[in-house]
Amino acid sequence: MSSEVKKGFLTVADISGYTRFLAETELEHANGILKDLFDSMIPEFKKSVTISKFMGDAIFAHAENTAYENSQFMVDFSKRVYNSFSDKKDIIRINTDCTCNACKHMDELDLKIFVHYGEYMNQNINGNEELAGSDVNTIFRLMKNNVVDDTGIEAYLLITEPALKAMDLDYGSSDKMFGYKEIEHVGKVNYLINDLFKNWQDSKNNVKYFIDKDDPLLIDELSEEFCVSADIAFLMYTKPEWRKVNLHADKIDIFNKNGSNQGIGTKLHCHHGDEVSKMEISDWNPGEYISLKFALPFGLTLRGTYEFVDVENGCIMKIRFGQVEGNNIVSKIMAGFVTKKLKKEFPPMFQGLLQGMKEFAKTISHKGSELS
Repeated sequence: MSSEVKKGFLTVADISGYTRFLAETELEHANGILKDLFDSMIPEFKKSVTISKFMGDAIFAHAENTAYENSQFMVDFSKRVYNSFSDKKDIIRINTDCTCNACKHMDELDLKIFVHYGEYMNQNINGNEELAGSDVNTIFRLMKNNVVDDTGIEAYLLITEPALKAMDLDYGSSDKMFGYKEIEHVGKVNYLINDLFKNWQDSKNNVKYFIDKDDPLLIDELSEEFCVSADIAFLMYTKPEWRKVNLHADKIDIFNKNGSNQGIGTKLHCHHGDEVSKMEISDWNPGEYISLKFALPFGLTLRGTYEFVDVENGCIMKIRFGQVEGNNIVSKIMAGFVTKKLKKEFPPMFQGLLQGMKEFAKTISHKGSELS
């Protein structure tokens, strides 16, 4: 048994409507549906956090990975889990014509996710390792709340104030999605609510911008293998403090549409001396890829995709650029000149980026194996 006190994120994904669904539907079909829904979420958990235990209608996990701090990683992780859950419900619904109660009432099942940050330790109970501590108790106590009554949101992400601070995300007590719960022996726990169902709907409606290897490319695909996971490599490029280091920027201004969270529509101004490179996030898929739209001279634009693929001992980062685009006569006339210039400049520039990120990956992995 380890008595070491650890600090990190705690998270619970709780299926709402679970008890009623089992009680009022055919057990065989109900179990099959629930198994499919859990199976849709488990890969996301195993990829990014450590599962502590399964609790019938919920998954409890933790992550003491310090790379996740000072970033929105746990918010993006929660959205990925919910999207996988809801996508699976859609697939089951489309692929069945069964009229049993379980299949008819499947839509009554939904998901709530809770994220907290604090201390915990491993405790051996009858030969089973479980997490223990006041913060563990806190996250479970938060599962009973008035969020649905107060907001009308059935599928939500509840992020506690300690977790928001650990992520370095802006929040305000005046926000209509800001709430609190008084917990005996703990006190007042503040939290912020995020509508997961709305986010899932928005993600389905968003236009996908993904430059594939078979698309017309500006230059050949560039790639490099790193000694860290795709999750960490994605953070190496997107986490503000790490992005600045890897891009060798004097500073990077970030203009977000959604509070302090980066995502589709976020604009980035990267300063190198007197030069400012302007880009906009056009697609955001944490741990898998990010697509950017670059502003070029003469009103030209260029789209690029940075993809992260897990492999046995880390991941491979792949960079692909589409062709230079213009939307007026002047820009189209200048497109050939700019294309020729970029074809010459980009290969060494972005090979340099990849090599620098490779060394950065080694540095952070040496600081602690938990980062990889």
